[in-house]
Amino acid sequence: MIQELKLIIEALNKKYVGVYMGQINYDELLKYSVKLVEDNLKTVFSKLREEASSVSPLTYDIIEIASDYTLRGGKRLRAFLALVGYWSREWGSGDLATITNVMTGIELLQSYLLIHDDIMDRDELRRGGPTVHAWFRDKCLKEMKGDCVHYGDSQAITVGDYLEATAVEYISRANLPGETLRRLLETYSRGLRMVAYGQYLDVLLSNKPLGNVSERDVLLVHTLKTASYTIELPLHLGVIASGKYSEKILRELTSYAIPAGIAFQLRDDIIGLYGDPRQTGKPVGSDVRGKKKTLLVVKAYELGDHEVRRRLSEIYDVLGTNEVTLEHVKFVQEIVRETGSLEYNEELIKKHVENALKALEESKEISAQAVNILKWLLEKLAYREK
Repeated sequence: MIQELKLIIEALNKKYVGVYMGQINYDELLKYSVKLVEDNLKTVFSKLREEASSVSPLTYDIIEIASDYTLRGGKRLRAFLALVGYWSREWGSGDLATITNVMTGIELLQSYLLIHDDIMDRDELRRGGPTVHAWFRDKCLKEMKGDCVHYGDSQAITVGDYLEATAVEYISRANLPGETLRRLLETYSRGLRMVAYGQYLDVLLSNKPLGNVSERDVLLVHTLKTASYTIELPLHLGVIASGKYSEKILRELTSYAIPAGIAFQLRDDIIGLYGDPRQTGKPVGSDVRGKKKTLLVVKAYELGDHEVRRRLSEIYDVLGTNEVTLEHVKFVQEIVRETGSLEYNEELIKKHVENALKALEESKEISAQAVNILKWLLEKLAYREK
């Protein structure tokens, strides 16, 4: 596998001429990164099955759903960014095993956060399959008695905690000097706290009247919950794991990561409102049913007339989750377009993309190869369709 990676890197470097490199090569590197981390994840779950079976056969469900949920799909974006971060100072250098453990850890962390997020959002589907709490609830309904909804939520929380503990284990397995490992784990822990602040605010905003939620509130959540975790954290973990980091390169990566992450989340909200469930793996209008105060809705409320505000307030502030129908979802879709909110969000994405590109162009510490691949990735993040 190491030889395969070297050949891919050599092919990329031969193509490099100081400007944007061909997409097909980046796609190959991304595919390789996905394979690298998924192969390691399979090994992780194989070891966990042995551990769980030695404890009790009754614990098998933990591994069955944790493995299925983690391996059933996903972009593996964070793992890829950790790899790019690892090479952000010196392209193609270092020990592959070290960064593979970090990549694996951050994907386990991703599953943990998504499992808990699904509970809070009451989502039933993720990546084309049942969410963990829904899986346990349905299993309870078939095989047991009692409060199966509570059972599903409780066991899903446990599975999430289980995966987070495993994430810490694999990040700490990176073969690094003591001070570097300390900085790695400190950065990981702080990143997770930033997500917690963002999630707390996200849940809080979902329970505030729509008229009391501002654009600034929404963008703060995007910064904490998405940008700092999805882009900044893996890049920082990667470069720290390389041992070639400095405060300056960490700041440069942050200057790229925050606007890139906000653009990513703004696009994600657009996809959440208008995307095809067959592609997104989530039911249509799940954000509307979950009363999620996206910037699309906040801006539509701000730009709309009295009747628009009344209707939006009814959906987001009065109706219960189970009372929101497909017709309500369609109304939100239409009014976001008609008020100009969709156009506003598209322009804001463009602005943040420009800021992220500017940060890369002004960088002095990030390697030229990493700059180019981050530019390519930025386009994929901000202008994707699923």
